[in-house]
Amino acid sequence: MSVRFFPFAGAVRALLVGAVFAVSAQAQAAGYPERPVRILVGVQAGASTDTLARLVAQKLGDRLGQPFIVENRTGAATRIGMETMARAPADGYTLGLANAVSTSFPLMFDNFPFVPGKDFVPVSMVGRAPSFLAVRSTLPVRNVAEFIAYAKANSGKLSFGYGGAGSNPHVAALTLVRSLGVKAIGAPYKGNAPTALAVAAGEVDFAMLEYAAVRPMVERGNIRLLAVTEPKRFALTPDVPTGAEQGLTREIEGMTPWFMWLAPAGTPKPVVELLNRHVNEILKLPEVQQPLRAAGIEPEGSTAAAATEYFLGERARITRLSHELGVSFKE
Repeated sequence: MSVRFFPFAGAVRALLVGAVFAVSAQAQAAGYPERPVRILVGVQAGASTDTLARLVAQKLGDRLGQPFIVENRTGAATRIGMETMARAPADGYTLGLANAVSTSFPLMFDNFPFVPGKDFVPVSMVGRAPSFLAVRSTLPVRNVAEFIAYAKANSGKLSFGYGGAGSNPHVAALTLVRSLGVKAIGAPYKGNAPTALAVAAGEVDFAMLEYAAVRPMVERGNIRLLAVTEPKRFALTPDVPTGAEQGLTREIEGMTPWFMWLAPAGTPKPVVELLNRHVNEILKLPEVQQPLRAAGIEPEGSTAAAATEYFLGERARITRLSHELGVSFKE
């Protein structure tokens, strides 16, 4: 019996297999979501990350016809929530909203590197919360120049608070102190809100804090804002100059809390693309932008690729600065 070979059969089979996978991937997005989706956040209810997650989750549910339910999994500097997300099935039904401290996980934990593509995939940037150099109102300074003079005259006595080892505000404060060539005493607190209260009460001289944490104390006159650590002034505080305008190191520029939508690694690309499109559209809605900005958060979407690039860039910066500062964030 003769056997006939068809040289193009392999190519045809490959095309057919590829087509089947493509149709399957499209189907995964076409029927999504078919049941409620949970969104894990690693902070307590009422924090900036939680507020942002709930606002966007409500809009996602309205658009996609299934509830997007926020679950607060707190502890270990948001690690518990993000680790739960990373270990969940990669089917699009468990998502996470990470904040900036997640870039410091390799510096904080020996067994949780939290690598894009391996542990999670970024879906989109969601927003940023500009940080400020915030000082107690009883500190005899009115601007950055006076703050620098005070810091140099009180080296070793100057104190600052921070709401989490390895967080952007913590690293920014350490970087600022180093740039001034002075010594300062750092005091840890359990979150940015307690840190703001400590500054207002005069327990510490200053902290790097987002607007939502300090706004009530600023309005009561207990905290003074000297600079915003962003490339441009913040819309809610137009009279507060940027750090760069006043000669502060640009190393702390942009080192502010930020928020990113994540999914477990292996989540179907069509699902990621669907979520990315809706999140970016939601962030453009006036009814979303207004409450976010009022809470001190600047809405900021992105492509999934841009979110990945940003995450890796921030991780590289935090890692470099921690090594230069000679500090360890491991407990």
